[in-house]
Amino acid sequence: MAEILSQQQIDELLGSLQNGNMDFKEIEKQSGSQKVKEYDFMSPKKFSREQLKLLDNVFDSFARTYSLQLSSMLRTACQMEILQVEEEEYREFNNALSDSVLVAVIGMHNEENRIDDKQILMEMSRPVSFSIMDRLLGGNGSGYQIDRDYTDIELSLLEYLFKQVLGLLKNAWGNYIEIEHSLDMIETNSRLMQSIPPDESVAIIVIEMTLDTLKGNMNICLPASSLEEIFRVFNSKYVKLPKRDDPEIERRRREAIMRTLNDSPLPVSAILGKTEITLRDLLNLQVGDIITLNTPVENNLVTVNVGKFPWFTGVIGSKKKKYAVKIEKTL
Repeated sequence: MAEILSQQQIDELLGSLQNGNMDFKEIEKQSGSQKVKEYDFMSPKKFSREQLKLLDNVFDSFARTYSLQLSSMLRTACQMEILQVEEEEYREFNNALSDSVLVAVIGMHNEENRIDDKQILMEMSRPVSFSIMDRLLGGNGSGYQIDRDYTDIELSLLEYLFKQVLGLLKNAWGNYIEIEHSLDMIETNSRLMQSIPPDESVAIIVIEMTLDTLKGNMNICLPASSLEEIFRVFNSKYVKLPKRDDPEIERRRREAIMRTLNDSPLPVSAILGKTEITLRDLLNLQVGDIITLNTPVENNLVTVNVGKFPWFTGVIGSKKKKYAVKIEKTL
């Protein structure tokens, strides 16, 4: 994939060319070297590209509907856009969080497919959460530069806010599988979030939230253990696996094909031998000349070709005053 240079990088490149400081041999060496992508065999990937694409589709639908709901609730312009969907270990996600966070622990349930006690984490940036609460309480949304813990009243408002998310998540998954969601708890201390093993693979969906001029991220963490049953149900419904036919049906199908092919004409040729001659010798050939083949005299076997493929070996003879080949071996 080609890298797009910024204007500053272009200016620096042109300046280096004018000053004569550019090492072209080093550039050729770097461009010609083989690019190696690192892969950690100790922690193999748990999500396929198709599964990450499925999550992208689900949460893109969620982001669009949630932005519309927030716009109506806050009476201001709100936009949400997925920035990336990637796989990483949970320790990487948890280490990137500050000590004071706002994380909703959301449970997923489906009795029919035995999906229960599965959780996902939804982390919202503090400035965005305080701006939303300021607007819900009648402010203009500017009071978001606050460096303190959430009060009980604010946590009650945030609980109401996250409960609005549950129905939207159900609708987003509804095109693939019916999943009920519940708000299990709201956590504000990242050090207390120990429900997911540090080395477990998780899918991270980063959604950028824009409220007027304020921008912040909503990060959704989906552990692999929570998605195993969901992907299994999805594959059973939408991914067509190759079917194994009944052996008797397969046998009758083969016999029907062979009956259709039985009357097909096939060219059969017996090859005595081969040789190579120059074009000069070919042009000078006369009646009575002898061409030596590559087949020894003591070897009386000939190769029988079916079409272009050698199929049998046989012995040359005659039958009813015509040349014939007796099949000796199947190749």
